[in-house]
Amino acid sequence: MKVLLLNLILWLPAALVLGGITYNAERNISDVAIALSEIINALKPRQLAILSAPQFHFNTRHAPLPAAAEIPNDSQLESMQMDIDDFIYKLHKLNFKSVIYNKADLFFKFVEDSLLGSIESVNLIFSAPYELSARIQERKLSHRLSLFIFYWGAKHPPKANEVRFEEPMRAVVITRPRKKAFRIYYNQAVPDGVSNLRLVNWYDGDNLGLQKVPLLPNAASVYSNFNGRVFRVPVFHSPPWFWVNYDNDSINSTMLDDYIDSSNSYMELTEVNVTGGRDHCLLNLLAQHMNFQFVYIEAPGRTQGSLRIDDIGGENETFTGGIGLLQNGLADFLLGDVSLSWERRKAVEFSFFTLADSGAFATHAPRRLNEAFAIIRPFKRDVWPYLILTVIFSGPIFYAIIAIPYKWHLPCQGRAGKRANELVFHVAYIREITGDNEMAKRLLRRQRQQQQLLGETNAQQERLGDGALGMAEMPYNLFDKCIWFTVQLFLKQSCKELYHGYRAKFLMIVYWIAATYVLADVYSAQLTSQFARPPHEAPINTLQRLQTAMLRDGYQLFVEKESSSLEMLENGTEIFRQLYALMKQQNPDVEGYLIDSVEAGILLIADGLENKAVLGGRETLYFNIQQFGSKTFQLSHKLYTRYSAVAVQIGCPFLDSLNDVIIHLFEGGILDKMTNAEYATQSRMLGKEYNNQHPTSAAETNGNNEPPPSDDNRNGNGGSTDVGGKADESAGTATKSQDTQIIQPLNLRMLQGAFIVLLCGYAAATVILVLELCCHRLNWNFMERFQVRLLRRYRCVCRNFRRIAHSVFVRVFR
Repeated sequence: MKVLLLNLILWLPAALVLGGITYNAERNISDVAIALSEIINALKPRQLAILSAPQFHFNTRHAPLPAAAEIPNDSQLESMQMDIDDFIYKLHKLNFKSVIYNKADLFFKFVEDSLLGSIESVNLIFSAPYELSARIQERKLSHRLSLFIFYWGAKHPPKANEVRFEEPMRAVVITRPRKKAFRIYYNQAVPDGVSNLRLVNWYDGDNLGLQKVPLLPNAASVYSNFNGRVFRVPVFHSPPWFWVNYDNDSINSTMLDDYIDSSNSYMELTEVNVTGGRDHCLLNLLAQHMNFQFVYIEAPGRTQGSLRIDDIGGENETFTGGIGLLQNGLADFLLGDVSLSWERRKAVEFSFFTLADSGAFATHAPRRLNEAFAIIRPFKRDVWPYLILTVIFSGPIFYAIIAIPYKWHLPCQGRAGKRANELVFHVAYIREITGDNEMAKRLLRRQRQQQQLLGETNAQQERLGDGALGMAEMPYNLFDKCIWFTVQLFLKQSCKELYHGYRAKFLMIVYWIAATYVLADVYSAQLTSQFARPPHEAPINTLQRLQTAMLRDGYQLFVEKESSSLEMLENGTEIFRQLYALMKQQNPDVEGYLIDSVEAGILLIADGLENKAVLGGRETLYFNIQQFGSKTFQLSHKLYTRYSAVAVQIGCPFLDSLNDVIIHLFEGGILDKMTNAEYATQSRMLGKEYNNQHPTSAAETNGNNEPPPSDDNRNGNGGSTDVGGKADESAGTATKSQDTQIIQPLNLRMLQGAFIVLLCGYAAATVILVLELCCHRLNWNFMERFQVRLLRRYRCVCRNFRRIAHSVFVRVFR
């Protein structure tokens, strides 16, 4: 009995669950659930977020609720809840990744996380869009990756004056005009930017379902042709990207609050006139390919923009300048060397890069060095000490080579002389004693053999050159002669052979090779080349040299305000952080290191009053350098890689279409061609200005309206070729400038170093002569006094000796 009851208890829940599953499987699915599941299935979403039964009232806090708004009543809401249950049941059978929320805040948090991860998501909302659309735009969830689908059982879509789905928000509204019929409205069906809902598809349950697949029109096809849509493009004067003509000097305001207010219209933004520039040509080409129009407006503050500083001194997420207009939806494009950075990517989005540039800085060209030190410049500082020591020790070494053999042979010759004296005997004395016998004849023959052997030995030593050392004496003043001989040899003066020994001759040959054919010839060649092309200062072309120049020589570094170069200094590490600290010390009270544009910084360098440097993009610096003459400036090496692109609003729906066109222009080399054409245009303009100022010389030298000859330091100073393949152009300009340089005759300024050395020699000789005279006079007076004193002492000693001798004699003989 107990076992039976236990089985009954276990079987009852399982039966209920099985019955529920059977009921759900066999129940009738509503038409709304079937239609919505088919619509979602046509989108093929990666993930689906559902907001069902949101916990808020249909009373908008942004605007009064429209009178004609279709708001469901309680019975309709209850029916909608059943449709939601059926739809979720139907959706699970399609195996889509989905998440369901009942609270709007959690739903918005999920959408934000998806956007942060760049995940495309489809969001289905079972509610009217009157309140939710405003909240979505307020929380900045409008993006091309997020699609919001609204369904609340209405028969007609909301009117344009009731709900505005502002671009870039993607919104779909599904209506149910009759049973089993659903209409699908989309706000980005046309590229006009008005974001009005348009019918793009419908679903008929009694017919074949969806009218067409895909459900929504493709964004690439929609935004390939803008049909004359007008875009607002903020610009400011920044050659070579934009040449802006400020006709009526508009108000230069950096505050963006005047434009943020919704009551202000776009007509309050000041329109400016652009006369040319590389990005102006690029924008015209994009307008031609994509069929749109544009209007240039002045960027607030005439800058790209930077992070706004709040009242407490911190940085918030809003930008000033042209980026601030994009961030607040008041502009559509921003061009003009807009560099990519992490801070800017939080406020705007960037297209495919239009310029692969690098950071650099410009200073004045290396100045000519002082000609007074020209005679010591052929060799570096680390060479001169060794050269001077070589000259100093060469004389004593030469003396030692000559004098040492004398020291070696004199003792040996003395011993040989003693042995020879021992063997010498007088034959006449021996004959007188011994008579003319056989022994005397033997001694006589022995003496003749010794004399003959000694004569042969002396002759052999004379042939070797050192045999006569034993008998000759060391030359007089040999040390002084060796010193002056080596000095004359190193100065390439004609000198007489000092000694005829083989050791001395070999050493003289070594000296001649080292001094005459190596050191002296190299020195003369270097000195001649430096007179022909005077040397200049070492170029400041690296950040380390710039830092050293700021610390030692008082260089001042300037950067364009609200630019990417300033952000690099502020957010950089190591050397950039140190340079930024030195910049702020230039003028602690006022931010004196900020300039309005790179062109203004180049003008500061051109004045030449102080040592200045300007940090910016290499292409921009190079272009402005060419305007004022490349001989005046020095361009540094590439410091870091930076990319410039077209900035658009976050979530811009036509960014992919814009990227396709820019990529084709980049791959086809059109962007590089446009950049080169801008440089060529500038060259012709500079050539015409030069010809107007110098009509005679220009006609003789530049007959084809080319700019005056100048040194090109775009690649020569940087050490590598810039992006864009302009190395041939730079090499041609550099060769042309070298060919046109005029060789000047030597003047007194170039030769002043030799005369200074001559004067120093005269002064040293005069000082030594005076010292010798003084010393000789002192020595002469000293000798005279010493002789007089010695004579007096001698006379005194003599007198004392005579007195003592006389007293002794008297005492002895008394």
